[in-house]
Amino acid sequence: MRSTLQKKLILTHKITRPCVWASLTISLLFGGCAAEDSPLSASSSLDAKEVSPESGEGLKADRLSPRVGILLTSHGDIDNYEEIEPYIRSAFLKNVGVPLSKTLRELLQDPAYWLSRDLIEGQYELIGPTNYRANAQLQIDSLQAELDRQRVPAKVYIGYNFMPPFIEDAAAIMEADGIEEVIIFNKGAQYSLATLGESIEEFEHYLKERPQWDVKVTAVRQFSDDERFIDLFTNTLKRDVETYFPNVPAADTCILIASHGLPMRLIDMGDPAIDQMRATFEALKARLPDYPMYHGFLNDDFFPGAEWIGPSAPDVAHEMRSVSCPAVLMDARLSFTTHHRATLFDLEIDVREILEEPDLQPTGEVHPLYQAPKVIFADQWDADLGFAKLLADLSVEALNGKGDLIQVR
Repeated sequence: MRSTLQKKLILTHKITRPCVWASLTISLLFGGCAAEDSPLSASSSLDAKEVSPESGEGLKADRLSPRVGILLTSHGDIDNYEEIEPYIRSAFLKNVGVPLSKTLRELLQDPAYWLSRDLIEGQYELIGPTNYRANAQLQIDSLQAELDRQRVPAKVYIGYNFMPPFIEDAAAIMEADGIEEVIIFNKGAQYSLATLGESIEEFEHYLKERPQWDVKVTAVRQFSDDERFIDLFTNTLKRDVETYFPNVPAADTCILIASHGLPMRLIDMGDPAIDQMRATFEALKARLPDYPMYHGFLNDDFFPGAEWIGPSAPDVAHEMRSVSCPAVLMDARLSFTTHHRATLFDLEIDVREILEEPDLQPTGEVHPLYQAPKVIFADQWDADLGFAKLLADLSVEALNGKGDLIQVR
């Protein structure tokens, strides 16, 4: 269902071209030594060096020329308008959700771009700069600091599917740095064909082009069911509601968990991400029984031509209006770890409008008993120290062959 804002936006940018082309573009919018107390086992490929902990030497990964690289991946997002065109074209050519052959994608990328540009530009005009790279860098820096604190001689890298630095760019830097073992994470907690699956494929493509790079590559499939992740998420939600709504009873504080939706086509192919999101949400509900909790998906479903998973976050927002939540926390950390267009527009603007739209009388005037809810848009993991520690611990475990892993090479 389109919100009033979506209708206005689509009208403003005159999206009036045939649905057949729109259906082709739907998927676009979508240092030192390992000391005696080191978390690394003797079987790890990391080399130990004799370094005095008191001296501080070796605690910085760049001083160690580390052989281990931790690669964070995601679709990414743009930081300025000049990046819109290459971002759209890259997404159309590479996104596994687009049900077209490579040849057809190359032929149709021009009309796909021109038919999507106005709408996407309109959304960025409303949300402003995403600061995606800067916020993602906070996550990198936090993880690197935690690895250094644990004396894990590894260096953190980042690569994106649809924007530079691309995953192939990150792989080239790691090869030049002499990395001999790589641990790959999708920045979100779940495994999807469209996220980690796509990132692995791109990394494998680089490896085929560079057979001389003798490197071991392991991916952490998912950690959405890890008790540490669920504990961290639960405690973060409790902290946020207590901070933002200190005088509101728990029964009147609604929590909307919004996560990344998928086209039914991918789900029918066996993509497990939706089931993983739902399972984590149910675990959160069990941990926070006093709070009314809702879950909806952030789908690019305002174009016809594809069926997406439901319920959408806007539909859930309408349901929440019917129960008149006086306080609402909107949170997207279940599958997003850095805010970008999918959260900054679909959630912060579109869903917020639904939640805050006043009740009107038949005359068109605001109902005298209407009270606007207090709606808070939660922060992301970015520089969160707890999330950085979780990723560091998962990295160490992966280096020791533990966890839900995919052996890439």
